[in-house]
Amino acid sequence: MTRTTLAALALIGSFAGQAFGQVNFIGPGSTPQGDILRGEGVALQGAGFFNYYTAKANSINADTMMRVNEYIYLSIRQDRAEKAARRARRTAQRLASFNQIRNRVENDPNQNDMLKGNALNALFEQLGGPKISPSSYRLNSFELDADMVRRIPFFYGPNQETIAMSRIIPAGKWPIALRGPEFASQRRQYEHALDAVLELQLDRKTTRDSLTALNTAVHNLSERLDEVISPEKETLYLEAKQFLRRLDSSKEMMKRKDIETIIGEIDRYSGTTVHDLIVFMQRYNLRFGVPEIGAERAAYPKLYAAMKLQLDELNESLQVEGRVPRDREP
Repeated sequence: MTRTTLAALALIGSFAGQAFGQVNFIGPGSTPQGDILRGEGVALQGAGFFNYYTAKANSINADTMMRVNEYIYLSIRQDRAEKAARRARRTAQRLASFNQIRNRVENDPNQNDMLKGNALNALFEQLGGPKISPSSYRLNSFELDADMVRRIPFFYGPNQETIAMSRIIPAGKWPIALRGPEFASQRRQYEHALDAVLELQLDRKTTRDSLTALNTAVHNLSERLDEVISPEKETLYLEAKQFLRRLDSSKEMMKRKDIETIIGEIDRYSGTTVHDLIVFMQRYNLRFGVPEIGAERAAYPKLYAAMKLQLDELNESLQVEGRVPRDREP
């Protein structure tokens, strides 16, 4: 083979492309049967390409969805972790604030703690808690005047109401606007109606007629006030109206059977010690409420001093006996 022939073959080979077993070409000499079979082949080839690319597209879509799901999962997990961390921080902050406030109320109450009753309730929980047994009071029970107890505004949790005898019984402490002779008849009417109701409540025999008479007395006082003093934003009038609203609220409480029992027991309270007060409050599920009038506010510091001395004395006695339980965790 000559050098020229080899060069020609190499040149022809350089133009050669990919070889196909079937060529979609219709030329001279084709037959109907061949064309039919050739068309079917082309159709089947297209179906094959369709299945191939469909499978490839499904694979791409599946991979995309897996990546999207993984992204969503990681995003949600990160979001929940961040929210859990924030909740944990808030819980820790609230717990720290609660412990700080509790420590202040129990050991160094401020005026606000006293006026809201929180300081007294903290002492009540300690004096009535399992740390101190009732027998510990036998030799260490501080005296407490019964009249002071009647000035306490007791908070009754089940009804979310404050029961205060000082708001029911004026006891000669009528507001200035209601002290004049023009109110003498209405004052006597209220006092007589109130005495009748309290007398019945002592024996738990309150009647509808007695409550109606009390309601009428409060209503007459209010009407007489508007007749004598023109309704306006004047100090004497506003003070009297606030006083009458307290009377009306107390009158409504007397209609409830459980309140009837408590008011009757407060009115005839005869306890003489701090322990008697603790037992009384536990029996009727009472707590110290928020004082609103002078007599109530004046009683709270004295009550706190007596209860604090009682607690300190009991703690000292228990320490001597070696029976002081482990302190609560902060």
